[in-house]
Amino acid sequence: MTVLKRAGAAKEAPSEAPRATRDLVLVVDDDEQMLKLIKRVLERAGFECVAVGDGEAAHEAAVDWRPDIIVLDLELGATTGEQILTDLRRDFRTRLIPVIFLTVRSSLKDKVEHLLSGADDYITKPFIPEELVARLRAVITRATTTRELNPLTGMSGNSDILREITVRLMGQERFAVLYPDIDSFKSYNDHYGFLRGDDVIKTLSTIIIEVLEENPSRRHFAGHVGGDDFVILTEPQLAERIADEITRRFDVSVPALYDLADRERGSIEYEERNGDKIRAEFVSVSIGVVIAEPGSYSSAAALSARAAEVKGVAKRLPGSKWVLDRRRPPDRHGPPR
Repeated sequence: MTVLKRAGAAKEAPSEAPRATRDLVLVVDDDEQMLKLIKRVLERAGFECVAVGDGEAAHEAAVDWRPDIIVLDLELGATTGEQILTDLRRDFRTRLIPVIFLTVRSSLKDKVEHLLSGADDYITKPFIPEELVARLRAVITRATTTRELNPLTGMSGNSDILREITVRLMGQERFAVLYPDIDSFKSYNDHYGFLRGDDVIKTLSTIIIEVLEENPSRRHFAGHVGGDDFVILTEPQLAERIADEITRRFDVSVPALYDLADRERGSIEYEERNGDKIRAEFVSVSIGVVIAEPGSYSSAAALSARAAEVKGVAKRLPGSKWVLDRRRPPDRHGPPR
């Protein structure tokens, strides 16, 4: 049984429920009875379901539907689940879709091989409906969380940062926001290349984590906005100490990021395409610090904008430094005072 609209035709939703509120599962199994059973179990659990009974159509179905997860039988007649998984992982459009193998093989050796082949989990037949549903939800949650992490540093990305700030604002907490940013990073990147530029970013991320760990608090949060921008949330009484230590450690670490000749010169020199010679100072870090008082900011966007403004003040000063916003917080319904 195949429930699928091919590319080029108008796609019909597998159910009338809104797509945005329900996870879509692509189920691939050449046993029609098994396919019906899995589809019934998953739809009763609140999933949307696209069922494909032909293993050779599985890849195309994944491209067409872009499901949140794929339940893939290992034995599919002319092809195998492993072959399909290999194709999925080679295609940039489907390589990040989590896959759960469905298999009759239950030996430890088989289970290990399934996981090492790139599957996110496996279910053995006959399966327990509650276990199938639980494993799907666990894998989807894990995949969603992983997608929200910054791939370079492994730190929380934009979605998680905004979510955390919003939770604290709604909870009427008093907390500090630190917004670190690397100065002269473009010059470094242009001169040494993006791979070494990544090393600069990872150096700052490591320093941030180390400083937070050495100043323990359950209210710490650190995220990587992207590029060379980071966000730290912490207790107000720790903010200045943390900012001071991050700037100090970054300056200590910076010289090792440069070639010997540049290190001895204390700067980098290069020629632009138009022939102009450029001299750039070593990278440094600027941090804007804002104390969020209860009720002072209407949204995470408003607080982030204020922190970015204060960081901009810090960036106009030479070297690594931090600036604490000492102005009164803006009124929730008006401009900064």
